Amino acid sequence: MHQSPGGLGDDAVSRRSRGTGGSRSRLGNDTSVFGGTLGALVQAGTVHGGVHVHAAPAGEIPRQLPLAPRNFTDRETELERLAAAARAAPRERVPQLIVLGGPGGVGKTALATAFLHLFADSFPDGALYADLRGFTEPGPLDPAGVLDGFLRTLHADPARIALDPAGRAAQFRSRTAGRSMALLLDNAASAAQVRLLLPGAGAHIVVVTTRLQLAGLAADGAAFVEIDPLGTGAAADLLERMLGPDRTRHEAEAVHRLVDLCGRLPLAVCAAASRLSLRPRQSVGGLADQLADERGRLARLSREDELSVRSVLDASYAALPDTARRLHRRLGHTAGPDTGPAAMAALLECSRDEAEEAAEDLLAAHLLEEHAPGRYRQHDLHRLHSRRLLEDEETGTSREQARRRLAEHYLDSAVNTDAVVNPGRWHLGPRYAAQRGGERFADRGAAMAWLETELPNLRAWVAACHAAGDHALSWQLCEALRNVFVQRKHFDTWQETYTTGLAAARALGDAAAQAFMLDGLGVLRLHRGEAAAARDPLHTALEMWTRARHELGRASALEDLGVAELAAGAPAAAAEHFGWALRIHRGLGRRRGIALMRRRLGEAARDLGDHAAAAEHFQHALEYFTESGEPYMRLRTLVGLAASRLAAGAAGGAERTRTGASAGADPHAGAGPAADGAPGGRAPVAGVLADALRIGSELGAETEVAGVHVLLADLAALESRTADERAHLSTAWSICSGLHAPRAAEIQRRIDALPPPESR
Repeated sequence: MHQSPGGLGDDAVSRRSRGTGGSRSRLGNDTSVFGGTLGALVQAGTVHGGVHVHAAPAGEIPRQLPLAPRNFTDRETELERLAAAARAAPRERVPQLIVLGGPGGVGKTALATAFLHLFADSFPDGALYADLRGFTEPGPLDPAGVLDGFLRTLHADPARIALDPAGRAAQFRSRTAGRSMALLLDNAASAAQVRLLLPGAGAHIVVVTTRLQLAGLAADGAAFVEIDPLGTGAAADLLERMLGPDRTRHEAEAVHRLVDLCGRLPLAVCAAASRLSLRPRQSVGGLADQLADERGRLARLSREDELSVRSVLDASYAALPDTARRLHRRLGHTAGPDTGPAAMAALLECSRDEAEEAAEDLLAAHLLEEHAPGRYRQHDLHRLHSRRLLEDEETGTSREQARRRLAEHYLDSAVNTDAVVNPGRWHLGPRYAAQRGGERFADRGAAMAWLETELPNLRAWVAACHAAGDHALSWQLCEALRNVFVQRKHFDTWQETYTTGLAAARALGDAAAQAFMLDGLGVLRLHRGEAAAARDPLHTALEMWTRARHELGRASALEDLGVAELAAGAPAAAAEHFGWALRIHRGLGRRRGIALMRRRLGEAARDLGDHAAAAEHFQHALEYFTESGEPYMRLRTLVGLAASRLAAGAAGGAERTRTGASAGADPHAGAGPAADGAPGGRAPVAGVLADALRIGSELGAETEVAGVHVLLADLAALESRTADERAHLSTAWSICSGLHAPRAAEIQRRIDALPPPESR
């Protein structure tokens, strides 16, 4: 495939076994047992590098907690309640659920994070974290999306993650059963949101923070701990810890007055202390007088905690350098959960160094937190403060320019990743051909790492651009995200963003963009194993491409329709679609598109049982991908060629058995000359697989390497080399088990079916 917009990548969409018969019926079209990376499994596209898609290397223990708070004071009573739960978890072997409630800024997250860092060794299987965003726009997170992230972290195969929330919750309970883990569920909005995220039976502790009364969790055995503001003495100790005793010892009365004006909320006390740190000559009493005046000005606010926090934040903001003040205001534009230095530079229209310096000023003022190295986020009260200042202090033109710069930064960076991850794909969006800014990436690994890190922000910007009337940016972001969706199986985000992108394209009246989005939604259904449901959007996409007079788009839709027919077990119909796409590529003189369609036609011919024709198509594609220097596409074509030859050998052996051929006859005899790429000869098949194994190993494509070993086992089975068959299957099983791939069980069953070693 030419990597059409929304086209299907080299991953499974069909797990059907359509064997060609013979004495070892597992050969033929189910020569691969990996759910879509090898053999008869329907695939498409170019993916450079390894394709295993778990979120972390197998065996890696997740450590997702935010960084420990730098200044943590008091809370001995609350810590003891939490410690008692931590001690009970291994004794009772059931999850301990603790709900920390209290107003915004009271220090619930700081308490939970400090505790879980202190007790990290008590939970050897790691810690998971999710900010459920119960009190920020655009609203609470869907727990189904959180479960998707947790399952990836726990090495679930993304393609096998359930589509429905209840199914995901069941998978999560299964993956956590018997383990000992800590979970921090921050800013929960409801008991229902939390309930789906509870782990299976095991020595777990689950700490929930919320501003609400989640009484419904009592039925789940929750213990409730209300977090009150600090006592006056503890709040004064926090201020002294941050300022030093020399600054506070002569102003004890002013210190107490100041912390009371802060509502004894740690968030406000820290901001006030930072304000004093930035103004070393200002007295504590002077700041207290200023805050008292500010509280009078803001007295219309009804809630005491909001009044305390806002007055302190206003004072802290006023003391900042100008660049830091602009950054704090403009962070109100952020649509996603966090921000990096490059995005801050886009907001400020300055260098990255200047942006990092401004971020350091905000960190020092406690108006920003660094929750992971190089990743910054605002407390939701800080974000509300930023948005208020943005409206109050910047003109509409200035606000729009900053918002547009940030949106274009994310689009340009995403386009840059796409160009590195998949340089052979053709593009619809104009930014691919233009000089652009954004972040740059040295290699595929760096590009994919950026995409995974920024995906929540990119997802949010697709919606934000559409809501702002920036429809072109909205659908173009979707195009740039195509590869991360195809390769990493972020089905929820794929569905949401492409649905929004389709609405944006319709708002523009852009037929080609609409076709692009429809094609992507059809391919999503193929990846979900819904071949029949994929046909409608793909047919509509073909109509839209035709209306737009976009020939490459037509070829894309035809190819994807062919993939749908292959997945539905209709290879003749698939071949017809691939043939039409081939004619388009020939008419346009696109050698790469021609090679991709020849590979597709090889898949269709293989499924039709015409192994000679399949091998000819694969051989043609192989010549191009060898010449073009695309190792992954060469690997995929080698695998197709080898699978076709092996299927031909199995079919030939079955036919000779039926006609009385001698038991010692060559199962490949009469299948055609090996030199010209037709199926034939054991040595050529072995050589093809050796080449595929070498390329897969060099690329680090572990799933592909495992699949090649299965094909080598198939070759050994044809030649009655049971010991070699067992060895290759064992290697494949070891790789799949390490990747937590569900096909490991199928390989094990095949190993178990072999004669025991002593009977050979």
